[in-house]
Amino acid sequence: MKKILVLDACVRREESRTRRLMDRAVEILSGLHPDWEFETLTLMDLDLKYLNTESLKARDALLAEKKYDDPFFDLGRQFARADGVIVGAPFWDLSVPAVLKVYIENISADGVTFDSGSAGLYGLCKGQWMLFLTTRGGLWEGGDMEMGGPYMEALCKFFGIDHYYHVYADGVDVAKLDAEKIMEEALERVACVCREL
Repeated sequence: MKKILVLDACVRREESRTRRLMDRAVEILSGLHPDWEFETLTLMDLDLKYLNTESLKARDALLAEKKYDDPFFDLGRQFARADGVIVGAPFWDLSVPAVLKVYIENISADGVTFDSGSAGLYGLCKGQWMLFLTTRGGLWEGGDMEMGGPYMEALCKFFGIDHYYHVYADGVDVAKLDAEKIMEEALERVACVCREL
């Protein structure tokens, strides 16, 4: 049975357009693969803390002793075990919301999600794919200031996840554009990608 980890970083919750994309992906994939197990983490509901001087020292001490089974690394181990990862995160300050960045900071640990050797860093995650879903109010496609997609793609490489897919709805807050049409097109692209997974 494949385990799919769903990371919900939709800050606006109920009215989130990004959540519509994420929910569609889960709906389609669970229909296509009834034997897959989906686990959703709503990041806004977790008691995530960014690393500070004290917690960083505590983490480094655990890593030095190779205590990878410590509860500090629960989220990292969960992420590393997932066969696939779905991330729903709106475009936020040129990238992704802080809650997703703090989650990533918490799962990034040498010996848990990545390791290093004579050839450099390499990922330890068993994930075959990541599907990153986002909505962007403005027109950012192809621009050099849109850092959310490239950031998530780089993380896939860093963690050793084989394939990266990115579906977005661009321009949903531009007055002259039809936001619902943009969303419907993005939802169809989600369906197309899900059928390939």
